[in-house]
Amino acid sequence: MFERFLVAVDGSPTADKALTYALELAKVRKAYVRALFIVDIPVAYVADVDPFPFIDAMRLQGESIRERTAQRLKGAAVEGDVEIREVMPIGGDVAHQINVAADEYQADVIVLGTHGRRGFRRLALGSVAENCVRQARRPVILVPSDPAEAVGDVP
Repeated sequence: MFERFLVAVDGSPTADKALTYALELAKVRKAYVRALFIVDIPVAYVADVDPFPFIDAMRLQGESIRERTAQRLKGAAVEGDVEIREVMPIGGDVAHQINVAADEYQADVIVLGTHGRRGFRRLALGSVAENCVRQARRPVILVPSDPAEAVGDVP
């Protein structure tokens, strides 16, 4: 059923857990995994600060994540690759980019880690996973963070 996985990675423990989940499923199904890192430049950074050093740092982080993820694919004996995309225009919608990448790749399923934020933190920070699910035209598997990683919120 699932032969082409798209998994969003950002170097966080939650995204790493989602990648582990996708690799385990892909290995059993002999499926292909495309990991996706998105260089995201929030509008807040652009308003008062020169964004180019931040953009360069995000690109460097993407390359580091690409190398680590490629090693994890190889170590799990799963075929796959790592794609890096940039959100444009600056401040664009990361969830939309994930869905565009999934459409272009013709993914059978999207795998995302979710921090499980609630209350004010969810309102203030938003939820890429939630927006991705709302916009998706294909199945999405949400992999929750470990309870020890979750940050307390005001409900």
